[in-house]
Amino acid sequence: MQLAQIFVLSAAFASPLLAAPRTQNPPLFNGKDLTGWTSADLSIWNVEEGAIVGGSEKRVPHNVFLWSPVEVEDFYLLVDVKLTPDNRNAGIQIRSKVHPTNKKEALGYQADVGAGVWGCLYHESGRQKLDWRGMAKDAVKAGEWNRYEILAVGDRIWGAINGKLSFAIREPAGERQGKIALQVHSGLPQVVRYKTLKLIHNPEVKLAGLGEKQLHAAAVLLNTDQPNVEAALKNKKTSGLRPRTEKPTVNAEPGTNWPRRIAAVDGGSKGETWAKRNFDDRSWKQMNLPVHWENAGLPDYDGVVWFRRTIDVPAAMAKGEALLSLGAIDDMDVTWVNGARVGGYEKAGAHFTPRIYKLPAGSLKPGKNLVAVRVMDHGHGGGLAATHGKMQLTAGAQAISLSGAWRYRPGASLAQLMASPGSTKATAPRPEPFKGKFELRESDVIAFAGGTGMVKQLESGYLEALLTGATRGPVYFRDIAWQADTVYRQQRPRNFGTHLDLLNRINATVVIASFGQMEALDGATRLPQFVAAYEQLLVQFAQRTPRIVLISPYPFEKTGDPNLPDLHARNGDVAAYAEAIRQLAKRRGYQFVDCAALKPAGLTSDGLQPTADGQRAWAEWVASRLLGRKVQFKDSQFGEMHSVIQRKNLLWRRHWRPTNWSFLYGNRQHVPSSHDHRPGKPRWFPEEINAIIPFIEQCEEEIRQYKVNPR
Repeated sequence: MQLAQIFVLSAAFASPLLAAPRTQNPPLFNGKDLTGWTSADLSIWNVEEGAIVGGSEKRVPHNVFLWSPVEVEDFYLLVDVKLTPDNRNAGIQIRSKVHPTNKKEALGYQADVGAGVWGCLYHESGRQKLDWRGMAKDAVKAGEWNRYEILAVGDRIWGAINGKLSFAIREPAGERQGKIALQVHSGLPQVVRYKTLKLIHNPEVKLAGLGEKQLHAAAVLLNTDQPNVEAALKNKKTSGLRPRTEKPTVNAEPGTNWPRRIAAVDGGSKGETWAKRNFDDRSWKQMNLPVHWENAGLPDYDGVVWFRRTIDVPAAMAKGEALLSLGAIDDMDVTWVNGARVGGYEKAGAHFTPRIYKLPAGSLKPGKNLVAVRVMDHGHGGGLAATHGKMQLTAGAQAISLSGAWRYRPGASLAQLMASPGSTKATAPRPEPFKGKFELRESDVIAFAGGTGMVKQLESGYLEALLTGATRGPVYFRDIAWQADTVYRQQRPRNFGTHLDLLNRINATVVIASFGQMEALDGATRLPQFVAAYEQLLVQFAQRTPRIVLISPYPFEKTGDPNLPDLHARNGDVAAYAEAIRQLAKRRGYQFVDCAALKPAGLTSDGLQPTADGQRAWAEWVASRLLGRKVQFKDSQFGEMHSVIQRKNLLWRRHWRPTNWSFLYGNRQHVPSSHDHRPGKPRWFPEEINAIIPFIEQCEEEIRQYKVNPR
């Protein structure tokens, strides 16, 4: 299975672990000979004293597998294994098959055997390290017989060594069936013995003294909360990438305490001043409701807006209880009648929920009554749009329409709210700024921000490879760029969060930002607006770290194609934007990389978009100026590491920005396809997204094994 297939997220959850009839297969091994077993090299296999023995007194030139004839799906397997000497390597293949192109190799899961790898789960010829925690390393008896137990049911696989749980994973897109095989690893002379070989189909879900609930919990913990333990043991530091552990509901946005943020900075909320009946709102503007405010005087506005309306209520309607209906409000609200709070939705996600608030007797007065609504929206359309429900006050058989003119006034903007104290705080000490020189330190987390150009550079992986090769100790790179991002607008799905939210979650210590390429097409007359918007974006970045690098746009290329616009003519504007960014970086104390002198020279496909060679040239230019010396990407140095970087970045993108976000934390969390249908079970989709984290960390562990230095 290709890596790209691992996390194709379907709308249907894996079938539950139902208790099918348990059957013990006829013995895999008859204890006498290898009848039914096959191998590409049977000469190294034989039977001694009731055990299958593999090995050679000479160096083994390649991996050799001994294949059983039995297909397995859900099963329990017990094998006693002895490896001599113990510092060699072997393994037990499960749900595997002969490699389709290299018939000497296997493709599939392997329970590893050998010093340092006993009890680890590997994916032979495929995804490689899966669960490398080594939980049972203390249970291993070096040079002696060790009892290996493997349990595979549905998309979960567990292993145990001498009665101690050693691996536990859930892999929804992994292999569900295949054969069992025994391995002798290539390398120095060795002997590995396998005996007992007890197989049960459709087993009970229990292992190492743990029941079904405990085993399921162990698998979930691995995929959502546990770091790459091998990396942690070797390096003592990791990127600290945290999964989204919040459990959002339809009305919740993970990690953001909106009431706390609003109370901290919104002027109208202090003492509920703008909700009071006697507050003078005559200077406020008017808006005809229902409508999204972006279409009625507040384009591109996100944050708090207050609405007030005075209505005349007949004495008959004011006598008893009443219902205040406001229709659906996008996104959150708190509502007052005559200064008394009557209801509200203060968690994100209720933008389709009609507001119907019950007013107790005495809430209304004969004559004039004041309705005040504080609306908070953090993306897309906002306001009292009544996309669902009506706007009216009803009591008994009478109703008063609330559509029409309301007075309104903006409160705290989204930028102000995100700068206020909230639940998403930096979790690491604030780093020191660059002191006149770019440098990366051990365990730095570098976030790349920008638009389409930066997205494509992260896909190419060239800049990351060059910086990785030039840095001592582990560093971590994270893409937070998005196609079509500009300094003016960074469109994100509902409940996605801001740049600052993500920077905090990934523990970013450095931000490398590339903006201005597309903005330069607006011309130099827009430079004041560009600088002001860039400053606002940098405010978010600076709340996380002062170690920021700003990269200028590069010149457009003249293509000579009459069907394409001559962007080359706009290079005067490119130079002006580059100079503005240089001044901005100097004023704020950031590092600056000037790409205005870079000559594309046939390295773009259309005058704007770099080709693969163009991406490499851009990365070499940027890295050389950051590092203060000329560096070049050479396949002989970077080839294998570069491939792992590209694989890691693909996994990271699937984790942090999955396509069907609305099912994850958006407005479709409530639909059946996002839930495990068994009572009491969690929503499977967030778990599946968080299960990508160990694979990202495994790639990072592989990247650290390459020792390269760009020249």
